[in-house]
Amino acid sequence: MRVFMLGWEFPPFISGGLGTACYGLTKAMSTLGTDVIFVLPRPVSTPFSTHVRLVSPRPESPLAVPST
Repeated sequence: MRVFMLGWEFPPFISGGLGTACYGLTKAMSTLGTDVIFVLPRPVSTPFSTHVRLVSPRPESPLAVPST
């Protein structure tokens, strides 16, 4: 199964409890064999987690489409 999640914080980018909750959810899903992609609003240049793929819609992200 694949899961596409949207959020504004994920460890180590934590400003409240949502980041901790999202980490726990994605970790639990990955232990069940789920492929998790988590989208953050800011660019992520270094992968901080091994169980989830962190991406951003900004141009610095590998998933962004170049503008013309």
